[in-house]
Amino acid sequence: MKRIIFFLFALGGLLQMHAQMYRYNLNFELSARHFVDTIPIEFEDDQIYITALVDGEPYRFNLDTGSSQGIAYSNGRMPYGRSLGKVQSRDANGHIDTIHAVSFPTFTIGRLTIRGYSGSLLRHHTTQPKYDAIIGFDLFNKGLNAKIDVRNGYLILTDQRDYFDDEPGLPFKYRLLRFVPNVRLTPYPGCSDEALFDTGSKRLYVMGNRSLSLFEDKVPQIESQVEGRSHGHRAIGSFGTERAALVTFLWLDGFQLGDFFFNDYHTMTTQGYSRIGAELLNYGALIINPKRKRFTFQPYNGQQAVMVSNQQMNIAFVPKNGMPSVGLVWEGSPHYRNGFRQGDVILQIDGRAIRSFHDFQRYPFIEGREHTFLVRDTQGQLHEIISVR
Repeated sequence: MKRIIFFLFALGGLLQMHAQMYRYNLNFELSARHFVDTIPIEFEDDQIYITALVDGEPYRFNLDTGSSQGIAYSNGRMPYGRSLGKVQSRDANGHIDTIHAVSFPTFTIGRLTIRGYSGSLLRHHTTQPKYDAIIGFDLFNKGLNAKIDVRNGYLILTDQRDYFDDEPGLPFKYRLLRFVPNVRLTPYPGCSDEALFDTGSKRLYVMGNRSLSLFEDKVPQIESQVEGRSHGHRAIGSFGTERAALVTFLWLDGFQLGDFFFNDYHTMTTQGYSRIGAELLNYGALIINPKRKRFTFQPYNGQQAVMVSNQQMNIAFVPKNGMPSVGLVWEGSPHYRNGFRQGDVILQIDGRAIRSFHDFQRYPFIEGREHTFLVRDTQGQLHEIISVR
């Protein structure tokens, strides 16, 4: 009898725990059917922003295809509703945490009102963020087709499945992994890399370290495209910065996404997943077709290739205990020669005190101009460094 009572007690505990866990769902309601709506967007610093109205008050939403659902912020401006339970969440760096899911207030984007939308509850990294909430890929998993055109500043949303079928472009498939889209690209001949399509990430393409390790066994000439190596970290996810590890700086002759080629591209590796970021949208509009799990890329240049010819990123700053710190610096870069080292904490710029990572992000750097940095190194020593930001 005691065994039965214990079993029932344990089962009750499991049921209670299960009831407290929130599951991914698409139960939110849309105010319109058989609609097409053109919604203005901003594309600022390679991020997509949409104005959403809540009780007539405007809020700025970041459109993040790397997030399966929305994100609200406990220290943000936008109100949010009751807790819906806890959810296990994974960020783009592969970090996992258990957090609360909450209900969003009813909001309107363009002419479309959305009720019952839900998302994770986090804290903003900065005290004055650029956006109030995130809307995730569930907007499209709900069945909405979309066209994102940042050059002309609009997002077209429609529930008409064949609305974009006659538009030209270069299609490529995606698959859903943890409810977010992953695409295949070719960085080297005969090598396929699966990358998270993540408009919350800025860079056009970063390669996961695990992918590079696989390619090194297949492509002997990879070493000729390695510009350098360093130890550090740069990617900031929902649950913090990626762990510090070996970073490889790469120059690619080009990489192929679908039938489109991005030539002469400098990139680096990351500890998380390979990612295609929102920089892609500088080169063409993108159509999302969730029924067929297909993207269609419409190059602005009307060609099937583009010369990117970007500069290599050779220094990265990350938050450490709320302060800006050098997370990564390439030993072959001018920043390294000028004195920056990994772990340096920025205390002043041009004589102005820097009291937070937010202060650093908002500092009015002038492109091409030298700035004077006062830093504290990992040994506690103070150094003055003159370098171009």
